[in-house]
Amino acid sequence: MVNRSDPAGRLESPALQFISRYFLLASAVAFFGWLFETMSFVILWEPQDRGMLTLPFCYLYGSIVVVIWFALGTPFAGNMGKLYQKCRGETPSLVRRIGAAALSVAVYFVAVTVLSTLLELIVGLIFMKGLGIPLWSYKNFDHTFMDIICLDFSLLWGVLITVGMCTLWPFLQFLERKLSPKARAVAAIVLAVLVVCDFAFNVTYFAVTGLHFDLY
Repeated sequence: MVNRSDPAGRLESPALQFISRYFLLASAVAFFGWLFETMSFVILWEPQDRGMLTLPFCYLYGSIVVVIWFALGTPFAGNMGKLYQKCRGETPSLVRRIGAAALSVAVYFVAVTVLSTLLELIVGLIFMKGLGIPLWSYKNFDHTFMDIICLDFSLLWGVLITVGMCTLWPFLQFLERKLSPKARAVAAIVLAVLVVCDFAFNVTYFAVTGLHFDLY
């Protein structure tokens, strides 16, 4: 039983553990998202400081993946896994298993593409149109809407999320489960404080200068 009369007990409360778990998972995905964008610009264009934060995190990726996890799961687990199990049947043949897996992945790809694009549009409208902070722009690409979303990139995100939720996400969950309750809570609290301070600094810097603070 959790003892809430002392700090250690409060760190182990179910609510804090739940929040800490998914904040750390979102942060891990946010780091990989930042790394993917940074390396893409280094290879395809020129080095550019990516993301709203000074820290190496793009929380748009982490937020989208966590929402997808709760809404859909993975192609073979969670809500989408129910479709896979239903199509697969209790005593499936090899052909039926392959067909069920292919159908589940295809439906999952379409669902995550639509959902991630919708979330990207909402976040883009909030920051670019609402706050006047342009975090990204697809103005140099074809098939865009308001320069906030782009068909080509939406399809790319759909592929990456589908593959990532089958491979990277289970691995991150495995690593996160290795943390003790106290370590999980402390790590999440410390990181959250750093992220909030970083966000406040960047918003203030933009409000004063009208520019994004770039490290390089």
